[in-house]
This record gives sequence, C-alpha cells and structure tokens, in this order.
Amino acid sequence: MQIRPTIYTRLYRDFLAIEPKNYHAVIRFYEQWEEQIAKLDDDQHYDLLFAFTNALFEVGAYRQFLAVVDQAVLISLDESYRKEQLQKQHLFEQLLFRKAAAFVQTIEPAKAEHVVRELLRINPNHALAALLLRKTLRQQNTSINTVTRATAILMFGLSALIILIEILIIRSFYDMYTLGVELSRNLIFLGGLLILIIGEVLTRWRAYRHARQFLNK
Repeated sequence: MQIRPTIYTRLYRDFLAIEPKNYHAVIRFYEQWEEQIAKLDDDQHYDLLFAFTNALFEVGAYRQFLAVVDQAVLISLDESYRKEQLQKQHLFEQLLFRKAAAFVQTIEPAKAEHVVRELLRINPNHALAALLLRKTLRQQNTSINTVTRATAILMFGLSALIILIEILIIRSFYDMYTLGVELSRNLIFLGGLLILIIGEVLTRWRAYRHARQFLNK
C-alpha cells in the first residue's frame, strides 16, 4: 500500500523553518498570522497554538500565557487532535502544571493551588506538582511569617538604635558599660534573626504537612 505524504501549507512550512527555541520569533509569527492560522486544518492549527503557548511561558509572558492556555488544554483532550494518547496525556499534564506555575508567577497562589490540586488528582505521582503545591500553600499561609518578620524587624531596629547610643553616649561617657551594651545588642540582633528563621521553618513545615495530607487521601 502506498503511503501518502503529509501535505503542509506554505504557512505551516514557514512555521517549521523557525528555530524551535527561538521563542520570540514563534510569538511574532503566530501573532502576525493568527487569522490565517485559525483556517489551517486542525492538526497544523493545533501544533502552532501549542508552540505559541509554550513560547509565551518560556519567555515569561505569564499573563498572555494564561489567556490562551485553557484553549490549549481543551484541545489536548479533543479526539480530533490526532496524537497518541500518551502524548496527549503528557501535553495535558504539562499545560496544567505550567498554568499553576504561571499563577504562582503572577502572585495568584489560590488559583495556582486549585490547578495543581486538580493535576495531582489526575497524577498523584507528579513530583514537581507536589513541590509546587507546597509553594502555593507557603505563599498563602503568611500569618506566621507576617508576625515573625514584623518582630524581627523591630528587634533589628532596636539593635541598630542601641549601636547608635553605644557610639554616641556609652563609649564616650560610660565606658564601663560598653561590654554589657555590646552583649545586649548582639543578643537582640541574634534573637531577631532566630525569630525570622523560626517563622520560615514553621511556614514551610505547615505547607509540607498540608500537602502530605492531600497526597495521602
């Protein structure tokens, strides 16, 4: 049986001529020919849409990426997209992960958490998604960090004030108290640093615990 060659349009051949990692060129090409691209047959149209979506993410155009990624997700599930099922599954998971990551980059952790939870329900073994879930939880669970950072800043400020007093007054007029003042301001500074570290550790631990609880369901 004779195998018929795949027929590519001129527009699609021009797209194939672009270096795949020249993401800015891919974006410019898609934006320039968007109306004509929409008229291509499904497979060629979809390939260009996925390349455009990928390029937006790679160059850090996260808001533009979020504007088109849902369309790409739907197409990855469409039966008319003639790819092997494993390829489509991989593409679907990649798009969901990148959607969640884009929400993290645009400081929308609640939306990122929702998307990454959906991805983990589909594939509980997605290691990067599990890490991203912890990050979204850390971004939202800011109560401990807010208190500890405010306390630490206050203590750092107090330590700086003591240094100023030490230089202007203690060393000039009350030199016998210098050692005690030095010890006090060092302890206050170290206390602020310790509080800052404790706040960060507690926040990370709570995020890890909540993520594990979700994954173990």
